[in-house]
Amino acid sequence: MIVRDEEQNIRRCLDSVKDSVDEMIIADTGSTDQTKAVCREYGAQVFDFPWKENFADARNFSLEKAQGDWILWLDADEAAEITDFPSFKASLNGEKDPMIRIPMMHFYGKDPPEERRTYLSSAVRLFRRESGIRFAGNIHEHLVSSVPGFPIPTKANRTIRILHYGYMESAWKRKDGRNLDLLRKEKLERPDSAWLYYHLAAEYHRSGKEADAFQSVNRSIIGFLRKNLLPPSLVYKLKYDILTASGNYETVNSGIEKAISLYPDYVDLRFYQGIAQIAMGEYEKAEQTFSCCLILGESNPDYLILKGTGSFLSLYCLGFCHEKRGKPEEAKEAFRQAEELDPGLDCTISSGLWNFIEKKS
Repeated sequence: MIVRDEEQNIRRCLDSVKDSVDEMIIADTGSTDQTKAVCREYGAQVFDFPWKENFADARNFSLEKAQGDWILWLDADEAAEITDFPSFKASLNGEKDPMIRIPMMHFYGKDPPEERRTYLSSAVRLFRRESGIRFAGNIHEHLVSSVPGFPIPTKANRTIRILHYGYMESAWKRKDGRNLDLLRKEKLERPDSAWLYYHLAAEYHRSGKEADAFQSVNRSIIGFLRKNLLPPSLVYKLKYDILTASGNYETVNSGIEKAISLYPDYVDLRFYQGIAQIAMGEYEKAEQTFSCCLILGESNPDYLILKGTGSFLSLYCLGFCHEKRGKPEEAKEAFRQAEELDPGLDCTISSGLWNFIEKKS
């Protein structure tokens, strides 16, 4: 781990791994609170690393201190959840791949965190220490390998998952300005980086600066295309999240089919399409779209998925469409199923997705 002034989060993180790991390596980049003292309470090895405005440098420094066969990397605002440690350890002992994907659950909204208010994803968070894998990137660092054509695992290990609390409203406000400053500085060094514009767009979107977000996400898409690369699904999700949150339903309705043709099994894109169809009064089409969402579900490890788009949120929208089309019994059943999956449905609303539906209701 790399940390700085994380005394509010660090206990939760270390409590989650203290009985499962052989060593805890902490690179501290300049804490002025009790972070380092708390880490030492847990038996962690704490090393000071001068902050150079580069997250990858700090992570690679921590790797040099590690001795274990496998590296599990975390942030202080995360926690590991291992439900069956013997099975987890056995899966490592028998693992031939040098990298392992782990399911992740990202909480959002106000405290307290609730599983119904999450985004679902998976990421490589475990790798063999001697595999030549290192980190790159000043911010939003990512793994790179010295071995050409290194295979990325496609399946996630289901004996462990990571809970991420950094998107919670209280946590986000503390680091909002910091991330934007770092990204702007990196833009001066890498003005043609498509990924950098994606991350800028995400920061602007979370800050409510939708015009800046939309401009940046489009620059990201153009950046990938200029390099003859398919823009990742994350980029299209962000674009249509921005448009939906801004109420630009007609633009969503007219343009999202292209993104869906590239990622036909991405449930969130279908969900945005359904919201736009409702806004345009196309209730029959929306019924078909939300039914498709329910078929796709939320378990695809290749995508970042808003929990509910493949279950209770789509059921609610489907019931709404049934009502509009004069099918009260079908609507009642859809609402019943949605309520059964999420009794607190009214608390799940995020990113402005529901502004239109609430007015229509």
